[in-house]
Amino acid sequence: MQVAVLVLPQVMDSSLSITLDVISAANQLAGYQGRAAPFSVVTAGLGRRVQAGSGLHIGGLTPLRALGVPALVVVPGARLALPAQLDAWLASPPLRRAIGWLRQQAEQGAAVAASCAGTFVLAEAGLLQGRTATTTWWLAPHFRQRYPGVELDMQQMVVGDAQVRCGGAAFSQADLMLELVASHAGPALAQDCARYLMLDRRSSQMRYAIPGHLARQHPVIGEAERWIRQRLHQPIHIGELAAALHLTPRTLARRFDSSLGMSPLRFVQRLRVEQARHLIDTARLPLQTVAERVGYADAATLRRLLLRESGSARRP
Repeated sequence: MQVAVLVLPQVMDSSLSITLDVISAANQLAGYQGRAAPFSVVTAGLGRRVQAGSGLHIGGLTPLRALGVPALVVVPGARLALPAQLDAWLASPPLRRAIGWLRQQAEQGAAVAASCAGTFVLAEAGLLQGRTATTTWWLAPHFRQRYPGVELDMQQMVVGDAQVRCGGAAFSQADLMLELVASHAGPALAQDCARYLMLDRRSSQMRYAIPGHLARQHPVIGEAERWIRQRLHQPIHIGELAAALHLTPRTLARRFDSSLGMSPLRFVQRLRVEQARHLIDTARLPLQTVAERVGYADAATLRRLLLRESGSARRP
């Protein structure tokens, strides 16, 4: 199948590289097995050159006007950390042209896939409306505000179907590409690619999310985070938190859901897990002591929560 990799201004260098490396590995490994290369790839852009997020200039691109309709368009992530940067990027004339082109390709039958900030390009093209998607965890609150018609699933690394797929933050482009190889060239070849490139398959990006970074994007949630952190070692009642913020519990729950996609109780648990991991990694303390310092009466409760959040409660 023909794959067009859409290389946009500010592209994340590693995201572009892993896209090309996984496709190349799939073709190479298929050749070793006596099979034809499953993918034909072209790197495409608005012009023949583009400046990546690192400042490097990438040349040799095929202009979009010279392309036919590919079977698949892949949009790597972009090096954009703040909502304001993302909004300015999406509003720029080059991006508006690229978004229009992407919409046309999808209307003519091309499948599309993107990760990290690239998922905003799919959303701007209207390709995620009414769908379930994912995006980079640190821009998820902004995504929810900007695209209320898209249901975000931040628990999975890759979300979608044969026509539209989204990946999470940064290096989740690797997970997205392995998923695409599995879908279009077979799970066995995807497993071979993962082993060849030493890529671990990960099921969720939320174990990597930093709760405080998410909270500080919303004034009320940021104030809630500060209140909770001061009381992590003791029982926390959501009613007391709501009262401290001069909100009803129902309003507080709505604020958390619309901004973070989780309940206040879930957020408290995430903060406790984060602090517990920090203590486990930096202090030689019994797990019972760690549990007490993050508000749990016994180590067994903390161990179950650690296992649920990250799959491991062991010391490194």
